[in-house]
Amino acid sequence: MHILYIHQFYAGPEAPGPRQPRDLVQRLAERGHVVEVVACDLNAYNEQAEPEETRAVPGGGSIRVHRLPVPRGLRASLFNRLKTYGWFAWSAYRFGRHLPMPDIVMATIQPLFGGVAALRLARRWKRPFLLEVRDLWPDALVVKKAIARWQAAPLHALARSLYTGANRVVALTPGLKIELLKKGIPRDRLDVFPNGYNESTFQLEPGTREQTRKKWGWADQFTAVYAGSLTEVTAVETLVRAGAFLRSRPDIRLDLFGYGQSKPKAMALAKELKLEHVHFHDAVPKTQIPTILAGADAALMSLFRSPLIHIYFENKFIDYMGSGLPILASMEGVQTDLIRKAGAGVVVPTFDSEALAHAIANAADHPERCREMGAAGHQFISSKLDQSLILDRYADVLEALVQGRGDAVPTWDPFE
Repeated sequence: MHILYIHQFYAGPEAPGPRQPRDLVQRLAERGHVVEVVACDLNAYNEQAEPEETRAVPGGGSIRVHRLPVPRGLRASLFNRLKTYGWFAWSAYRFGRHLPMPDIVMATIQPLFGGVAALRLARRWKRPFLLEVRDLWPDALVVKKAIARWQAAPLHALARSLYTGANRVVALTPGLKIELLKKGIPRDRLDVFPNGYNESTFQLEPGTREQTRKKWGWADQFTAVYAGSLTEVTAVETLVRAGAFLRSRPDIRLDLFGYGQSKPKAMALAKELKLEHVHFHDAVPKTQIPTILAGADAALMSLFRSPLIHIYFENKFIDYMGSGLPILASMEGVQTDLIRKAGAGVVVPTFDSEALAHAIANAADHPERCREMGAAGHQFISSKLDQSLILDRYADVLEALVQGRGDAVPTWDPFE
């Protein structure tokens, strides 16, 4: 079959961003399908240019990624973001009209506007439409006070048109499913296909741990690593402030890999507090994340406080558990519940830097307990969230929709 996938911020092969879209596209091509992705030409996290791609895939399928130019300055203001989002949506619709007619159209949101373009194309061609929900708009914008409730009204209307217009809706997290059910999406049209664990990604050469520690100068210190975006949502200042409570522990260091709009502020805070054992690094290609984590002793997470905190389910959660590291976190939500249920780490309240520092120090003092928590997390993620199974279930749904038997394929949720 021929699939059109509209995904504004479809990340390049080594660029920061979610991996699942690329993995899904690859799996569809391996099953013999032709996949055309329409995306913009910049990365959402660092605004670096993203490449177009064209390749055949063993199995008979092919992948082509089209990149449409959009205005820069995405992070400068809400106006700039909306301009970039709207520009892409209009361009994607105009561009899509001239592509060969697909068998199915799918779109990922957020932003909402690319989904609107995809729905219009699906209706134009009278083809089934699958909607993938990665964040909850405009609800999240209102909660963060980026827009007022009255400003959200037209966005709510757009979102409803997408929910009702989709033949099937995919939630990327269990928390999103909860919210979408509240909005009236029928349970029999709503799947959960979250980020998954790929064992081969974490199969590293012998000696990787030792080489990594030597490269970054970690020596014999207990090293807790954060690898991901540094944004308002991830509340990395909590990690930095935890470092202030660890001044008396020269045997412990915190290393943060990544970038985002909160990084300059976090670095300035570390400098103000004179924290020589808190280290910031550039983001590394996603394929190098397992190598970094292999050299670490523990993994760090933090999130801000929000009524919608339960909708988040991050790539780093999978990476940390996949690497067999204990997770030391300051946050709430679904991820917290899963860490505790699996016995995969220690979670303290949101923004409680002192409690997080205590958890880090306790982990450093009890290496055997650290290994036990890491092993428990690895067991949980490998048994519950196998990426290959998730991708195949996703592909099954798309194929069934094209064949006109979508109702015959039960919805799926690996957390139930």
